Amino acid sequence: MRIPQAWNPRTWSYRAKVPLLITAISVLTALAISVAIALSARHWLREDLHDHAGTVAQSLARGLVVHIARDDVWEAFEAVRAVAAVEGGPQRCDVVVLDRGNAVFVSSDPLRFGVGSPLAGLSAPLQQAAALKTKRDEAVLAETRSGADAYAVVKLPLLSADQEPIGTLLMSYSHAVFAQRYRDTIATLAGITLGLVVLLIPLGWWVGHRLASPVARVTDALYRLGEEAAHKSTAYAGISAAGTPPPPAPASELARLEHSMSLLQEQLREKEQLQQQFVAADRLAAIGRMTSGVAHEINNPLAGMLNALSNLRKDPKLLPRTVALLERGLEQIRQTLSALLIETKTNARPLSPADIEDLRVLVHPQAQRKQLRLDWSYPVEGDLAVPAAPVRQVVLNLLLNAVQASEAWIAFTATTTDHELVLRVANDGQEFPPPRRARPFEPVVGGEGHGLGLWASHQLVSSMGGRITLSADPGTTVFEVRIPLQPLPGASNRSTFSPELSA
Repeated sequence: MRIPQAWNPRTWSYRAKVPLLITAISVLTALAISVAIALSARHWLREDLHDHAGTVAQSLARGLVVHIARDDVWEAFEAVRAVAAVEGGPQRCDVVVLDRGNAVFVSSDPLRFGVGSPLAGLSAPLQQAAALKTKRDEAVLAETRSGADAYAVVKLPLLSADQEPIGTLLMSYSHAVFAQRYRDTIATLAGITLGLVVLLIPLGWWVGHRLASPVARVTDALYRLGEEAAHKSTAYAGISAAGTPPPPAPASELARLEHSMSLLQEQLREKEQLQQQFVAADRLAAIGRMTSGVAHEINNPLAGMLNALSNLRKDPKLLPRTVALLERGLEQIRQTLSALLIETKTNARPLSPADIEDLRVLVHPQAQRKQLRLDWSYPVEGDLAVPAAPVRQVVLNLLLNAVQASEAWIAFTATTTDHELVLRVANDGQEFPPPRRARPFEPVVGGEGHGLGLWASHQLVSSMGGRITLSADPGTTVFEVRIPLQPLPGASNRSTFSPELSA
């Protein structure tokens, strides 16, 4: 049988479940404490009854010995009657004193147990008390039943001054008195428990509601965020296009939270895929811009070389000048191709001045095409303990962006301190977009010179333990890169280039 959703606790809101749970725990705790106290009270009352019976029997025995020795029935009757009942109150117990022949010497109820009555005329509890085995001068207590009633019975031998038996004291306490006291105790506990329940129910509800409200609010916010992400996701768009309604919102906060997290994870996966696609597109664009500049740099000497060969055919006397021109053209092409070579080993190698010169060779054609002044300052001699490949990539990205944004000049400077390499790329072009100044290295789509190259550069610098910052003033935009100088794992010498193309 399927439980209706309204009666299924799994679908309840935590605004209801937490207060109900706290209230239930509070009430059950109060009831458990009350039951424990009630059971303990039952044990305490029974022990108290036994202790009282033994103490009364010992106290009563001292006086009865004297009364029996004097054969003073009246004084003995007064003594047992005072013990058997409170003045003006109900009967507490039956007390019978037997003589040496086990006949009644005196009793607390002469109408039932008259003087001289035989042992057989006593009540069943008193007869069971008389049958108990006792030591010479110690009281014996026992529990016995007569029909539906329970009794505590006491038997105590009465000894003379010469320690000779002169009689026996029998006492029978009905548990009815004990039961009445026990009922009074239970009634008191029930009143206290009821008061605690009345107090704890609203208190538990209030505390539970206060505890559950923040969780519920956070869950609702995440659920709305997940729904908004789902509306933008391709999976949701596919459902909408198919005409299939989206699944209903879960009622429980945990179910809503799990649903929201799954939607957000799907959206993050899609975002990561898009970022990877954007990075690939930006890299292709950067390669395209660089290739265009390299092609221009190669076409210029090739055109000059072809013209020189054409002139040589017309006039063989121009051979010396033609050979010199061909050498210069080929040298320029060789330098351009050398700057394009990448490392052939996976081990990190230190940055050398030749790496920086390669970057100047790659960027110079594009700067020349836009008639930009390229200021270049790299006064560092020798290799630096920074990985060459990522530094080249970062600087190249910044320079290509600067070429795109600049209008008159580009400046590259490099300095070193005791513990880091400082690189700066500046330009005078369009001012960096104000909305992006707070977060300039977040990946974006569109825009010339401000795409994913900055994001990729930031990732590379961070992977080297460095930092990259932006300083944008009117008319000047400066990117500063600081990379710590530290030993390179598996560092090797610079890779060997092809003999035909190496500088």
